[in-house]
Amino acid sequence: MGLMDLFKTRGVVVTVISGQIGEKKESSYLIMYTKEKGIVNVNKKDYYFLGFSEKTIAEMSTAKTLTGAAIGTIFAPGIGTLLGGAIGAKKKKKTNYTMAFMDVETKEKYMIEANLFATNQSELKKLEAHPIAKEETFEDAAFSSADELRKFKGLLDDGIITEDEFNAKKKELLG
Repeated sequence: MGLMDLFKTRGVVVTVISGQIGEKKESSYLIMYTKEKGIVNVNKKDYYFLGFSEKTIAEMSTAKTLTGAAIGTIFAPGIGTLLGGAIGAKKKKKTNYTMAFMDVETKEKYMIEANLFATNQSELKKLEAHPIAKEETFEDAAFSSADELRKFKGLLDDGIITEDEFNAKKKELLG
């Protein structure tokens, strides 16, 4: 092992939004590359990496909206509040990743939705799906309706969706 090997990236760090890898749920995971194509190591255990998908979303910062409204109120109560809130409510883009894994020993499937943490997106592209991924489906690893509902409740609480939109999604998920 040379000096340059010390500086090579050895994995990807993700912050978990929902789901888990293995038996213990963590708030973040270090997904380590291995020498075998399509196999990663998480918490000292090997998993087949079955692939990932990405979804870019736009989110508004509630704090910036409120700060803009407060500043607008100071300078021009009424209309200044509205203008300040609208100016402060800039949207920022964020990418969520859905990643799938299968325990090498037990063949149990796991899925997480996560954001990259202190990791460049190009490092994620280094993860190659194991050939077994072509044979597997994820009906049993899909997120439960409760997890999905919690996610939409967070969007409601953050003011990103309306109460009506939340109730419609709730009705759809719970039947």
